[in-house]
Amino acid sequence: MFPYPWWTDEQKRFAEEVQTFVRELIPIDVKSRWKRQFPWEIFEKISERGYTGAGIPKEYGGMGLGATGACIAAEALNIMPGPGRVFVGNMLGGLRQIIEFGTEEQKKRFLPRIAKGEIGAIVITEPFAGTDAAAQHVRAKKVGDVYILNGKKRFIVSAGVATRYMVYARTSDDPQDIANYRHLTGFIVEKGMAGFNVEKINEIAGFENIQNGVLNFNNTPCPVENRIGEEGEGWKVMTNGLNFERTLISAQVLGWMWEIIRYVIPYAERRVQFGRPTIDFTNNQLKLADLFIRYYTARLLTYYTAYLWDIGWDITIESNVAKVYNCESVLSSALDGIQVMGGDGLTPFYPLLSIMNVSKVENIAGGTMEACRLVILRSAMRKLKEHIKPQKRAIDKDLGVPVPVVGFTSTDEEPDESNVLRVLAEDYRVNPGLYMKVEDICEYFGCEKEKIVPVLESLERKGLVSLFRQKNQIMMAKATYEGLNEAFDFEYYRWFPFWVEKKNIF
Repeated sequence: MFPYPWWTDEQKRFAEEVQTFVRELIPIDVKSRWKRQFPWEIFEKISERGYTGAGIPKEYGGMGLGATGACIAAEALNIMPGPGRVFVGNMLGGLRQIIEFGTEEQKKRFLPRIAKGEIGAIVITEPFAGTDAAAQHVRAKKVGDVYILNGKKRFIVSAGVATRYMVYARTSDDPQDIANYRHLTGFIVEKGMAGFNVEKINEIAGFENIQNGVLNFNNTPCPVENRIGEEGEGWKVMTNGLNFERTLISAQVLGWMWEIIRYVIPYAERRVQFGRPTIDFTNNQLKLADLFIRYYTARLLTYYTAYLWDIGWDITIESNVAKVYNCESVLSSALDGIQVMGGDGLTPFYPLLSIMNVSKVENIAGGTMEACRLVILRSAMRKLKEHIKPQKRAIDKDLGVPVPVVGFTSTDEEPDESNVLRVLAEDYRVNPGLYMKVEDICEYFGCEKEKIVPVLESLERKGLVSLFRQKNQIMMAKATYEGLNEAFDFEYYRWFPFWVEKKNIF
């Protein structure tokens, strides 16, 4: 685990310490996988070291190493795919919600417990709600000083072994609340609360020694003191927590990527076929190069995101980018690694099969690749809107082709029908297949939308423009063929490359 220059000395020392510590745990992990037993001994040893407090401030019993420290621990611990997944998804997965939305009393009550190694679980997915996380059907009804929870949650890592469960439930059916994502609330439900039970333990790919299951809430009373954030803030709490969880998932797969490298290269150096080590074959060398490319890129993405966390930036885009790239990359690396190792890679005698299986899980858990991509797109479109405006172009008088325009200024012309139609005709020459946005037309004339819309509507009635509407609002316009002919004569639109012999053009 090589450090980055921006890591503190404390973080660098922690990386060396936790890496050495984890190597001692690997035999325990492997044995527990073969026995299909939850590795309690591993978590007892992690608790003794206080590593679950890596991302917890020191004033609450943690190590105070920030998101970077949490990622360092996640990367190191995930050379053990099962226990590492529990560490990331559950022990640390609910941490940020408490830090950012919990009361001071809640921080003092829960954070020291996490720092001491208490196992927790994130509880979102339901039979009704998966990627559509807003569609929660588990209900929480306030009665006096408690909330009564009813419903089921599924695909919960550490179901049954966890003590603390970060649960999201519906607290409103008001259409306005639902439209504004104010219908959910977050709670910490604790093991032993009445009516709270494990219904089923699932068999999940890659979960040989850890549990995943279905939880049932039957009139379960959860005290108001265990509500995280205000009632109706659940969506905000959830998405903030998911950004942190996705950052940690990105770190955990780094451990898997390195284990692939650590096994595959020595294997290829020692496996002899056709009279030479298989690492000498070019096709294998290209696959091994890809293992390093993915690892180095994924690691940089992860720790850059963690650094932004630690200095207080919004990491919505970065955390989702890291999760998509890292989780898809580790699956590709597992498949490439198995291909290099051949049949041995498909046996449980090497860790690649387990890594491949749990890698596929992470393409779904903590936010599917598709959901993360939508978050990236929507967040980037909103955040970078002012930076991704189209380059203004105009027809060059000499060349007759569109070229970029520098220092665009609005015209003094009146935005009447004739001039607006001419602008649309000119846009046809520049962008023949595109509509022109109303705001672009407004910018050309230096006027407000209210002055352009009536003109466009009049041109539409005359069949000279085609208008594109959304929710009954005119968004874009394009000159029709009749409108092009009305604006200019045919020769205005004609253009040929200089090398075309015009005698062959009719």
